[in-house]
Amino acid sequence: MKELDHLKSMWAPKTKRKTKLIVPGISYSNELGSLKNESWFFDVKYAFRDALDIKYEKRMKDKKPCMVWTQGPILAFGGGDTIHSRDGKRAVQVLFATQMGWDPDKAEMYQGSVAYQEFSVAGHVSVKAGEHTCTQMQFLRLLISGSACTEPEQIAAF
Repeated sequence: MKELDHLKSMWAPKTKRKTKLIVPGISYSNELGSLKNESWFFDVKYAFRDALDIKYEKRMKDKKPCMVWTQGPILAFGGGDTIHSRDGKRAVQVLFATQMGWDPDKAEMYQGSVAYQEFSVAGHVSVKAGEHTCTQMQFLRLLISGSACTEPEQIAAF
């Protein structure tokens, strides 16, 4: 998945931010923002910019300051985050989570964890479909593709 590969490219040897984003683009007008991620399975809203480590920062271009969107590698979905699928038939809600972070002693990325509940949704009725634990990267994969990854060997493969 190209979005995950892009995040991994920022890991070593020191985490760094890039101007290429894991979302196709960002727009903001009339107090309404969009991550333009309509191809993702779940409807990850503009409000999740911090969880995706997307920030609006000052950079220099031709020796002049300008504001640009940047992407960092530290995913940080957190307790209470609730995201619905685009078709409205599924939802996930984070119970608790630890964010990602660079471990300088091991010279590797700590991928954090996410414990979440999944729900089947029909109209205004939500039925709990299960609880899962995964890494922050696996949770992002779920949001993009709709496919959960909970097998221990898949967790270790990241």
